[in-house]
Amino acid sequence: MDATSIDLRRASSQLKRLLREIGIALEKEDIPAARIDLEKALEALYGAESGEGEPDALRSLDHALSYAHRVIGDLLHEKGLPPHSPADFAEWYDAGEVPFREDW
Repeated sequence: MDATSIDLRRASSQLKRLLREIGIALEKEDIPAARIDLEKALEALYGAESGEGEPDALRSLDHALSYAHRVIGDLLHEKGLPPHSPADFAEWYDAGEVPFREDW
């Protein structure tokens, strides 16, 4: 999949906002595993923003999003709610062009 620099900046900005909101929600909870995953998500996001090439940046953004989903799952589990399933939200987004691990 090809992503333009504008695509990468937009995705990075959206992930930054998501991780900021997750961090705010996590401030009220004592979930060490979720904090570690949030740190990993931020590290991956900063790796994507460091100016690496497009495939590496795209992979780093994917990793950041994966870690974010883990944190969301931890928060939901702590509240006794059903696990977060990204597939439940697929109908809201056009994800036909999203690369999967086997494509990398």
